[in-house]
Formats: sequence, structure tokens, C-alpha cells
Amino acid sequence: MSRLKVHAALFTVALLFSANYILAKLGMREFAPLSFAWLRIAAAAAIMSVVVRDAEPLGREDARRIFVWALLGVVINASLFLLGLSLTTVQVSAVLITAIPVFTLALAILAGNERPTATRIGGIALAAAGALLVVGGESLHGSRSSFIGAVLIVLNCFSYATYLVISKPHMARLSARRVVARMFLVGSVLMLPVSGYSLWHERWSAIPARAWLVLAVVVAGPTVIAYLLQAWALGHADSSAVAAYTYVQPVLASFLGAVVFGEAIRPIVVLAAVMIFTGVWLAGRASGPIPE
Repeated sequence: MSRLKVHAALFTVALLFSANYILAKLGMREFAPLSFAWLRIAAAAAIMSVVVRDAEPLGREDARRIFVWALLGVVINASLFLLGLSLTTVQVSAVLITAIPVFTLALAILAGNERPTATRIGGIALAAAGALLVVGGESLHGSRSSFIGAVLIVLNCFSYATYLVISKPHMARLSARRVVARMFLVGSVLMLPVSGYSLWHERWSAIPARAWLVLAVVVAGPTVIAYLLQAWALGHADSSAVAAYTYVQPVLASFLGAVVFGEAIRPIVVLAAVMIFTGVWLAGRASGPIPE
């Protein structure tokens, strides 16, 4: 597989995920976070069921695996991300999301999928310290809700990193598009108990057309296209290499957050971002080449 195609796919995913911070913030001005999360997942599942067609049934073990992947990569990931984003700023959320490569590499090393080195361990430690700096900064200088939001984003990172690592050995064997489509279908069902109360009490008649338009864009771009591209790339690259593209997000998202919402660029968050980026770079230096 062409290295350029893999990197182009990963960069496109990063761009779409960066735009998602702004779009989701705008959408959650009208929708409750858990309502927005379920609508996003359910709509994506419906689209993928039409776009992705594969009549061959999954084996029992693969069906069980996809159930777990859906729980980690869709239900927990989407719920915690949108709840966290609703409670804190775009800048804090985007910087903390860069902890995904750290968690991914650490879990991959523990699972024996990637080789531990002193440089990698040092990079993980530095990036983790940067993430803790952001959370600590929110607890000392931010509001209580912003601190809770930062913690939820970190938990979201851990859940998504776990999904990346445990699904990696199977993505090349299974159809990535088929797996993601099934994940969203399962996830939409699993999320109903979580989002049910929010959906029942949503003031549907008061939601303006512009909010539905934002939801439609989020479903099409940062959800359907981004997840399918990332799943395809995961079948042709190390899980840590896929996750490393996360560092593009805070640069773009923080800039957009400042422009759209007038968010101030806080020095402590900038320092944490430098620590995390440096840690990710150190941790990824010795990663293996992308298979051709």
C-alpha cells in the first residue's frame, strides 16, 4: 500500500476531527450532549448500513470483538468526548486529545505489539506529564465544570486508545469498512440506555434548522468519512502511527476556537501542548515503517 495514500488518509481524518470540536460545540448549544451523541451515532449507523454492504456473516468470536470495540470506540468515546467538550473549552479538549498516542503506545507495549525503548518510555512520561498539567491547571485556575470536562476527555482518550490497540491485529483480516459499520450499529443500540433520559426530555420543537444542519455535517464528515478512513488506515499502519496524527488537532482546533468562540490561548495549555507534542514525537521516533 502506498505510504502517501496512508498519510493522506490520516491527515484528512485529523482535519475532520479538528473541525468536529467547533461543529459539536455549535450543535450542543441547541442539543443536550448525550442527545447529540446518540443522534450522531445512530445517523452514521444508518448511512453506513446503506453504503457498506457485505452479506458474509461474521463469526461468533469476531462478533464479540466488535461488541467490545463498539463499546470502547463508539459508546464510551462519543459520550465522554461530547460531555467533556460541553464542559470545557475547545483548546483544553483538543490538547488533551493528544494523549491518545501516549495511551495507545503504552497499551501496545504492554500488549507486546510494539517494542519498548528508553526514548519511547521517556516520551510517554513527558506527554503524560503534559496532560496532567492541563488537568491540574483546570482544577486550580478553571471552573469545577471545566475540570470535570478535562477528566472526561482524558478518560475518553484511554477508551479510544484501547480500541485502537485491541482492534489493530484484526483490521487487516476483516473489512475495515464492514467492521466500523457494525460498530456504529451496535453502538447506537448500546447508547440508548445512556442517552434515553436526555432524548426523552429534549425539546425537539425548539431546535432550529441550523442545529440540524450542523448535526448533518458532523455525521457526514467527522463521523462517517473520518471513521471509515481511519479504520482503513489502521489496517496499513501501526496503531501508534495512526494515533500520532492526533497532534494536528489542537493546532487547528485551538485556532478555530479562538476565532469562532473568542477563547483565549492560555500559557499553561500552550506549555502542556509543547510537552505532549515533544513526548509524542519522542515516543514515535522508533516506530516501524508503514507496510507497503
